[in-house]
Amino acid sequence: MAEKKIALFIDADNISSRFGKQILDALENRGEVFIRRIYGNWEKSSLHSWNDCIRNFALRAVQQTDFASGKNATDMSLTIDAMDVLHAGKTDIFALVSNDSDFTPLVIRLREGGMNIIGIGTANASNAFRAACNDFIDLNTLIDDKSAQVEPVVEEKELPAKSTSTRKKKSPVQMSLFDEDNAVEHKPQSPPAATNPKVISLDERKLQSERDKKIQQMHNALQESARAHADKTGFASLNDARQDVRQKNFNFTVHDFGYGQLKDFIVAYPKIYETRQDDNGQHFYYRCLADKPKVELKAAPVVDDRIQQLHDVLHEAAAQFDDNGFANLCSVGAYVNKQNLGFGVKDLGYGKLQKFIAAFPDIYELRRDENNAYFRCRQKKNPVDELEQLHNVFRETALLYAEGDGFVNLWWACDFIIGKKNLVREIKSMSYKDLAEFLSAFPQRYEIRQDNAQNFFYRCC
Repeated sequence: MAEKKIALFIDADNISSRFGKQILDALENRGEVFIRRIYGNWEKSSLHSWNDCIRNFALRAVQQTDFASGKNATDMSLTIDAMDVLHAGKTDIFALVSNDSDFTPLVIRLREGGMNIIGIGTANASNAFRAACNDFIDLNTLIDDKSAQVEPVVEEKELPAKSTSTRKKKSPVQMSLFDEDNAVEHKPQSPPAATNPKVISLDERKLQSERDKKIQQMHNALQESARAHADKTGFASLNDARQDVRQKNFNFTVHDFGYGQLKDFIVAYPKIYETRQDDNGQHFYYRCLADKPKVELKAAPVVDDRIQQLHDVLHEAAAQFDDNGFANLCSVGAYVNKQNLGFGVKDLGYGKLQKFIAAFPDIYELRRDENNAYFRCRQKKNPVDELEQLHNVFRETALLYAEGDGFVNLWWACDFIIGKKNLVREIKSMSYKDLAEFLSAFPQRYEIRQDNAQNFFYRCC
């Protein structure tokens, strides 16, 4: 039977060069790797570590310049070449090496073309990319399997009588990730044959030790940044961590460890870091578990999502543009756009505002004439719900920022509410001129005080 033809495509931006040999070894028994291409912007210093692999394994390095800052043209270049190979009809198997979920549509298209797809990546590879492939090879598992194998026992010759000291033999593969004491070089009396794949050579152990040192440096930088920028709950912003790591001027990046970005590196260590994101998924935070407060503060849930925000604005607009009970949809649309919500109806899955309104017949009534569309609200917002939403925000702020006596500076609550524009409007619509006046109206819920600098504080009763 003829050996199957394999087309290998490597995304150098998302895979570390340290996996170069494992990639080729994994495909060795599956067929002939007759196409070997690796893609990246080779002007970047972070990719220069691939040079040895390119020479040793006869890889064809495809240069792809970044045409715009922050945009990765490598993915597109690799996709175009893969489709050319598919239509040429000369390959039986595609091997795609990456952790990037952006290649999932390419994998699906190649499978529709009758191809067998082998995905190759690390533990950080997206689930979508893994599921789309016929087979997925985890490079981390390959390395772990090699590290777990113990050096074969070598019979020791009888020592001369004058030698009375005995040494405890250490296997060179018995290394923890950051334990340098266990990584001491060992020189066996009878060195193993170079062809034995179960034995890690001294050079390989040295490279592994250097990599572990760099990983520990990255952890040290992240922990230092977290302590410098953490809030009262111990969480620090990823943006601050990026800046602090950049200022360290390391001669390496997380790309060298097989991670696409710093966020992926942090997520890969759940026993070291706890992570969270805001409601919009735009801001990422982390904290070191070693620095985690002894008492976990649980914030009260806040009724706040994008659909509810849009309903709030539509209720306001309906009242403002009311004409015999109905509001002109064109005027309402312009009003919604001015609110700068940070999203549109298309982000919620609706083509236009009229379709969003029509999707909630229990809330809105629609009517049209020859030229315009109008709507009105079937039910008024429950003022009790609006009020409770505000109280939830104040309770959540107190849980997050309260001092030892339970009081929290009103500035924190003000800063927390700024991002919730509908809440700011609701306070004014309830005839309260500011947050302090609102809190003072509920003495059964809040205790308030001022210091000599006229700073306002409150705590929940």
